Amino acid sequence: MTNQWQSIGISPEERFLELYFEPESEQFLAHFYEQLGDGFGVKSLYARHFTENEYHKITPESKQLTYEDVILCPESKKIFVNVFKIKKKHDKYLGYDWHSLQMIDSNTGEVSEVLKAGQLDSEKPYSKVWITELRRARQHGEQLVCTMAFEKKNKRGSLETEYYICKVFTKTGLYKRVTKLEDNVLQMDNFKVEDKNAA
Repeated sequence: MTNQWQSIGISPEERFLELYFEPESEQFLAHFYEQLGDGFGVKSLYARHFTENEYHKITPESKQLTYEDVILCPESKKIFVNVFKIKKKHDKYLGYDWHSLQMIDSNTGEVSEVLKAGQLDSEKPYSKVWITELRRARQHGEQLVCTMAFEKKNKRGSLETEYYICKVFTKTGLYKRVTKLEDNVLQMDNFKVEDKNAA
């Protein structure tokens, strides 16, 4: 049986997740997942103009980076993607680390890094902060609403993570905490980097 996606430019190893339409560039954007093993995998994004017959991959080819959340910002012709890197040692997959917040120009396909791991300042008492989920774009892509994780040591010396809804300002790389998410409010798809499950 012929793979229906392969006939329109999609690798047969990839599994379809979600379809978007970006009106400014008149493109369909398809989000796909490829399993690598041990329950781990990578997600990528393909695009097709509505006048074209085949899709082409717009996220870089990689078996290490997974392009997770996709947020469209049509009025500014931008696509924002939250990117994680697979942790691997001796051919064994260990988990995921936050890699970057990236922006794709929906007209040219150019990919650029808005924020990289280590660029988000952590306020005391937190020692590490990262974006776990993109939620919404505002002000022509200059502001994103995200879920962010803040890691700190508790009184016993072990690490614990708190989650907040935050505003991230893409021009400056600064963020502002809006509200804390309690454990019973966290959705299943909000994850800690060290125990993130593949889709």
